[in-house]
Amino acid sequence: MAEGGRHLRPEEDNEPVRPVRRPVSQDQVRRPARQQPRQPEPQPRRARPAEPVSRPVRRQPEPQPRRERPRQVAVEPPASRPRRRRGIRRQNIPLIILMVVLVGGILFAGGQIAGIILDYHRDRTAYDQLAQEAISSMAEPDATARPDVTPDAAGQTPAPVRSEVPIAVDWDLLREKNSDIVGWLYDPAGMSYPVMQTTDNSYYLHRGWDKQPNTAGSLFADTVATAGVLHSNFLIYGHNMKDGSMFAGIMKYVDQSYYDQHPTMYYLTPWQNYRVELIAAHIVESTLDNFPNYFADDGEYQTYLNTITSRSFFRTNAQVSTQYQLITLSTCDYSSGYTDPRFLVHGMLVPIQ
Repeated sequence: MAEGGRHLRPEEDNEPVRPVRRPVSQDQVRRPARQQPRQPEPQPRRARPAEPVSRPVRRQPEPQPRRERPRQVAVEPPASRPRRRRGIRRQNIPLIILMVVLVGGILFAGGQIAGIILDYHRDRTAYDQLAQEAISSMAEPDATARPDVTPDAAGQTPAPVRSEVPIAVDWDLLREKNSDIVGWLYDPAGMSYPVMQTTDNSYYLHRGWDKQPNTAGSLFADTVATAGVLHSNFLIYGHNMKDGSMFAGIMKYVDQSYYDQHPTMYYLTPWQNYRVELIAAHIVESTLDNFPNYFADDGEYQTYLNTITSRSFFRTNAQVSTQYQLITLSTCDYSSGYTDPRFLVHGMLVPIQ
């Protein structure tokens, strides 16, 4: 059944009646009034006192200067060095090789020099020990004459010159040590060595008196030389050692003043002792003509004596005569202008009683 002419649905019969809202116009809408800001309430004004109250003046602290913060300067990082490669650079290899060669050369040369010095010391020691055992000073001469002494042209043997022999030699001891020892050469200036002789002139070039290897070698007589034979040249060879040993000392006879101080030597044998009166010193080439062993007669012998004295570095005060046998000391020389030079010192073998 409809209410007020409005038909109702059956399910709406029991629902309450809802009021109908009429549309309101925009003008009828009441806008809320704008709220004005709230004004503060006026405060009561304080009355100013008639006299100011004296109060201590509070001093204000003086303003401190403002510390400026130090500027932080941007420090550039150091340039990074290129990293070195470990190992040997190629350009350094030649330098390293050169240094190794130089060091090796120095070590090698030092070893050679040390070896030479040791050899010299060993050689000197060997001869010094022999001299201490076999040589004594101021002994009586051996009066036994050698039987193969050749008389002179008149058929008479020159009379020995009486003189004191400066040293005595123990020949028995030397024969036990080495039977090749045939004599002893003594120079008061400091030379004192045994003289060897064999059938080979090269045997004692690099062997000592004990036949052992020796840098200085030995003094040795020529294979055909015989002391006491007239019209012959008694040749003795020896090395010119740089340490002053062997025949190095005879090189001093280039000086006249040295000869004046040392005009004589001594050559001693088991059969006869001789004073060597020096007559000449000169340099020659190593040829057979300059090393004669025998002379045919007095004329040839005298000619040779005249030749060597005319070439001598010093002028002798000794008697140059064919009645005495010639002795020649020969050693190496290093003078320029010669192919194979030898330094020779000549003397007269004057028998000592």
